[in-house]
Amino acid sequence: MPPFIIALVVVVGGLWLIRKFSRTPQSAVPGLVQKMAGIGLIGFSGLLAVRGAMNIAVPVFVFGLGLLGKGAAFPNGFNWGQTKKQGQKSRVATSQLAMEMDHDSGTMAGEVLAGPTAGRQLSSLTDEELKVFHSQCKAVGDQSLALLEAWLDRAKPEWRGIWGGQKTSGPASSGPMSRGEALAVLGLKSSATPEEVKAAHKRLMKEFHPDKGGSDYLASKINAAKDILLSA
Repeated sequence: MPPFIIALVVVVGGLWLIRKFSRTPQSAVPGLVQKMAGIGLIGFSGLLAVRGAMNIAVPVFVFGLGLLGKGAAFPNGFNWGQTKKQGQKSRVATSQLAMEMDHDSGTMAGEVLAGPTAGRQLSSLTDEELKVFHSQCKAVGDQSLALLEAWLDRAKPEWRGIWGGQKTSGPASSGPMSRGEALAVLGLKSSATPEEVKAAHKRLMKEFHPDKGGSDYLASKINAAKDILLSA
């Protein structure tokens, strides 16, 4: 390959990286660095293959693919000794609603527990019914409002602009979290090992961290659940 083409690729790639890092939240930088390393290794493996060093190119390619968290080589990313169980769900409940978070898809499903719409899914409520339920949760004064707004932010991201809603300052405390609640929040069984606790926490934070479209309330519950289970 001519030197000027290599230089052009380096300059353009460098400018793109600078722009990418400048627009990335600080908390997401480690993940971006890992992906960049994966891309670099995959590109390097291609160069090795062209030069005939297939015995080195293949493992380098697989390693790079693992860093990207892609493909059949490492379906759950590059995590030695960790396997992701399919169908895991976390549950958080308040006096007014219960919320389930699917580990595989990152979706949230809420069920109303009190009031005129008790027993119905949040997704089945009309906008007017959601407004009434929002006022109902606000009047209770516990974490119900924060939990509902976490669902609204995901399911109806435009709701604040339409309703004129402001971000809540934070939910009221309901006392220490029990071990049973912590297990439900992380979607684990009572026999969960410390490694499984850490893996579930990491997986949920990738989906529900405030920087990833989650909420402060859910992130605090996930962090508290991990601390309780690891300190037991």
